[in-house]
Amino acid sequence: MLKLIAMAVFSIAIGILSFKFELNVSYVDYKDYCTVLLAVSGMVFTIMGIWIAFVYPNAIKRLQDPDKIKTADFTSTLQDTRRLESIVGSVLESATVATGITLVFFAKLILGGTALYKGHHLLFESSGMAFVVFLTLMQSSAVFGVIWSNYLFIDDLHTRRETQERHNDF
Repeated sequence: MLKLIAMAVFSIAIGILSFKFELNVSYVDYKDYCTVLLAVSGMVFTIMGIWIAFVYPNAIKRLQDPDKIKTADFTSTLQDTRRLESIVGSVLESATVATGITLVFFAKLILGGTALYKGHHLLFESSGMAFVVFLTLMQSSAVFGVIWSNYLFIDDLHTRRETQERHNDF
């Protein structure tokens, strides 16, 4: 939650600076940039979807049999659960970004030709800048979640390999 608040405060500050200095960014530039954000969302959905398919069955497997719940060691399940939480968090962040971009395009479609938009063009542009900065920060967080999950997976593989090698040495 603190991360979202920090991102929102930073984004609002950028929006205010954009308004104060009358930054003029064309809709075409926004559209091109939002297309990139959508492509990154697609990448996160794909990679993390594969991760969810891989990790989720491992995290739930022990909970399917009620007899195993009494004696099961949930240490690895807890690790899988934490990894799953991180993965789902990244997917949710990317889904929010994709939805936000859809709302930006829809707002432009609906408001673009109105007198309200024309009369307060700079305010709308500055608000759009703040929102796109927020979406960028959120998407960056999702991408770093992908990177972190992959790092943890590789680290886990190395740990398991080393444990197996030590076990085989005996």
